[in-house]
Amino acid sequence: MRRRPRRLSGQILAFQLLILVGTLGLGFVLALVGTQSRLDDQYEERALLVARSVAATPEIARAVAQGDYDGAVQRRAEAIRRSTGTTFVVVTDARGIRVSHPDPRRIGRPVSTDPTEALRGGTVLAVETGTLGRSARAKVPLREGGRIVGAVSVGIHVRALRRELRTLVPVLALYLSGALALGVGASLLLARRLKRQTFGLELDELTGLVQEHEAMLHGIREGVVVVDPAGRLRLVNDQATRLTGLTPGDVGRTVGDVAGGTPLGALLAGAGPGTDELLVHGDRVVVVNRMAVRRDGRDLGAVATLRDRTELDDLVRELDSVRGLTDALRAQAHEFAGRLHTIAGLLALGHPEDARAFIAEISDTDVGLRHEIAERIGEPRVAALLLAKATIAGERGVALDLAPDSGLHGALRDPREVLTIVGNLVDNAIDAAAGGPNARVVVGLAVEADALVVWVRDTGPGVAEADREAVFSPGWSTKAAEGRGVGLSLVRQLVLRRGGDVAVEDAEDGAPGAVFTAWVPGAIRQDDGATAAVGGRPGAHAPDAPGDRS
Repeated sequence: MRRRPRRLSGQILAFQLLILVGTLGLGFVLALVGTQSRLDDQYEERALLVARSVAATPEIARAVAQGDYDGAVQRRAEAIRRSTGTTFVVVTDARGIRVSHPDPRRIGRPVSTDPTEALRGGTVLAVETGTLGRSARAKVPLREGGRIVGAVSVGIHVRALRRELRTLVPVLALYLSGALALGVGASLLLARRLKRQTFGLELDELTGLVQEHEAMLHGIREGVVVVDPAGRLRLVNDQATRLTGLTPGDVGRTVGDVAGGTPLGALLAGAGPGTDELLVHGDRVVVVNRMAVRRDGRDLGAVATLRDRTELDDLVRELDSVRGLTDALRAQAHEFAGRLHTIAGLLALGHPEDARAFIAEISDTDVGLRHEIAERIGEPRVAALLLAKATIAGERGVALDLAPDSGLHGALRDPREVLTIVGNLVDNAIDAAAGGPNARVVVGLAVEADALVVWVRDTGPGVAEADREAVFSPGWSTKAAEGRGVGLSLVRQLVLRRGGDVAVEDAEDGAPGAVFTAWVPGAIRQDDGATAAVGGRPGAHAPDAPGDRS
């Protein structure tokens, strides 16, 4: 039969009681030893006082100096012994021969302990064993006219010490028993508190939980951040470190200290619903869920989980691009088939000149934008992106043009970063303009020293002044579809990381739409001979109004 393991609270109580009993027992012994030592000192001092009073008696000193051994010293010493309650009062001459003693038969004999120190003028305090047993004694010189004529030895038997010690033992035992009872009560309360704090879990269960905790939290692909009720970080797993920049060294610090004033800090502090909140950290798009933890009515803090949605968003954008290109190619295929039918019809009707004119017209229309982009945009990847966006915009009924004062001929430090900024701004403009009358998007690019300026204008409904800051927040969108509203937030994060800025303004001249301007310092490699195409600060490159181009 398997033995049931002892409860954690029971083991803690047993260990505490063992430590408490051992400590109190040792304290009891030390207290007895200390008390006995103090009593020895007290009895020695008491014997010393009696010895000095005997030595100060002139009759005794005079009798010893004169060699009077007829019993006068004995009677005087015994009277003092009885009145003071000491065990013995012994007076000796200068040779150490007893002149008085509680046992008259020992008078005239040498003392049993060495009197040399007292006869030399010193004072002796000690616990020694003599003819009357072990006693606390004091020895002082006996003087007559300044001359040492003998010594006085006074002792108190240890039986008196033991009697006094026995009277103190019950008091000390009672005190220690009260302390033991108090300690047992405190141990019981502590055991109950520990049981409540560990939710009744035993040692093997706690060990299993810790092992599972480590394996799960550091093995999953989701970030986990645990915050206690006081707002201090209690756990940051490996994935959370990668997604948020928090480190295990931040554990124990408050959320305000490590992430105060940031969207992450607001989410961890519970300033918001905390459900599927979008957070842009660097070039990563993270979905955060925060859940408060309560058990048995107690607030245990909160757990925030973080999912990396960057790859998913990249795939969605890529899928949207492929879908847009597919739709654009399908539309172009239908349009091309219609043109072929038109040309074939003109030839069949005997109008070759009209057919040639129609071919020249459509060729000029298709080649114009490509030629303009290739001439002004020297970076091939950006040019290819704009051509692809033009095709997608055309399929959605939006005309995409390049601003007349655009120019990009320098080499880019990070082409992927610029493609993300330009692509998201153009996508946002196409979404805003699509479906409106005379839908149009104008894209402008310019170089200022080592900075790249990008501005995109659309003919959409524009952005209300109250929303011009919120439009760059993660998840903000005028569309109802889930997962939108990340592009502009990502643009701002990339631009701010470069030390730049991005802003939105109304279109000029009262025209409909909005103008988004991004200033990206350090985007151009100056050592490649890049020159400023357009001067001025961001926002100075307002594109022409729709319809102004020839």
